[in-house]
Amino acid sequence: MHLQLPVVVALLLAQAAHAVKTRYSHRFEYEEFMSARLNSDGMAARWNSQCPVLEFGMEVGSELIFSVEHADAPVTFSLFNYDQWAAYRSLLFDVMSLEGHKETLAITCMHAATTRVVFDPNVDAPNTTFKIQIATASQYTFQVASCTMQHNLVNASIAMVNLGSDYALSEHLGVEQLGLIPLYSVLVVLYIAGTATWVADSVRHRPYTPAINVVFAVALVGETSKCIAKLVFYKAFSVDGFEHSAYATARNVCDSVTSTVFLTFLVLCSMGWSWSRRPLTRSERRFFIVLFLLYSTVSVIKATCNGQDVTCQSYMLTEYALKSLVLLGVIVTLNYSISRLQVQSGGMRWQQNDNVPQHYAHLERMWHFRLSLVAYLVLPSVVVLLNAGVVNPPGTWRNYWVSCLNEELFLVGVYCHMAYTLRPISPAMFQLLDKQAE
Repeated sequence: MHLQLPVVVALLLAQAAHAVKTRYSHRFEYEEFMSARLNSDGMAARWNSQCPVLEFGMEVGSELIFSVEHADAPVTFSLFNYDQWAAYRSLLFDVMSLEGHKETLAITCMHAATTRVVFDPNVDAPNTTFKIQIATASQYTFQVASCTMQHNLVNASIAMVNLGSDYALSEHLGVEQLGLIPLYSVLVVLYIAGTATWVADSVRHRPYTPAINVVFAVALVGETSKCIAKLVFYKAFSVDGFEHSAYATARNVCDSVTSTVFLTFLVLCSMGWSWSRRPLTRSERRFFIVLFLLYSTVSVIKATCNGQDVTCQSYMLTEYALKSLVLLGVIVTLNYSISRLQVQSGGMRWQQNDNVPQHYAHLERMWHFRLSLVAYLVLPSVVVLLNAGVVNPPGTWRNYWVSCLNEELFLVGVYCHMAYTLRPISPAMFQLLDKQAE
């Protein structure tokens, strides 16, 4: 066994088992350059390395623990900090020439790393456990590489554990994720309070509350359930470091269902359903039901499949295409609805009509709704620019949770503006406005 420890303060060997973050099993098989798999740019992937843990933030005093259960040949475990990985990853994934392919073993097995451990099955006993204490706070990537041309089946278990709030090694979230649990705890309380307030206000003004407000309440319930699912997922991951499939699936399904309900709300609002026009026609209902069933089916399948699978990726692309088409339809329908109300308002100027104040209130609601829709459409671009330029510029890694905070705050703002737009208005208010106009 050969060790290189430039900045690591301790390394202990033991035979006891430890709680793991992930289990790793892979068979490395040597590939000639001419038979290697190529990507769309004509580049071959290096065959002899994999990264079980990518970019995991760790503070001083945290620990990396891994146990090698089996290896057919010598295998190298490398730990890269943020700067080392930034310089190394472009060399790791793409090989453009035969000369580059020949350098595979040297590049992946000798590139500068914080720590490198070589496990030799001819020397080291199976189930040997390595414990490495972190001396410098950084975002670390853990790589497994086979540094010989032999076929090599490697089985290992890996844990990267941070210091918890009790200063014990109990936290399995990365440093950049530690703010997610407080964030979603606050969001759960906020959405529960907002949903309760909205439902209470709608019930209190039930005689003149349009049905679209019920759909908006369902959307709020969906956002609440999505935040609860994310909170449960991150709390469970924080405790033991395992990505529980049930919690992950529940999180993804809640996200997909919430997206479906919110798109339904946008479509109905763009048509002015239940508050500025008559009920949907039969053809509109049929088209709406088909679109709803199609999108919800694709979205739920996408949420429950394996994201690494090619079929699952096709569902992701299909969902994205459907969502884009739906939003395009919402924009066109909303502009048509506003134009229709404007034309109708022009004819009302020359006639006595008790519905004039209500008509202009509907038109103003449409204008406000269009502002909310524009904010929702530009939300991803604004968040990306803000995160890349201010929160997480190149060279930083600690503020990933702030990126999530920005996205959630923008979405809360959109919901608040829509709630203000769709608030129930008493008929007495319209009568008062009509009397003042006279």
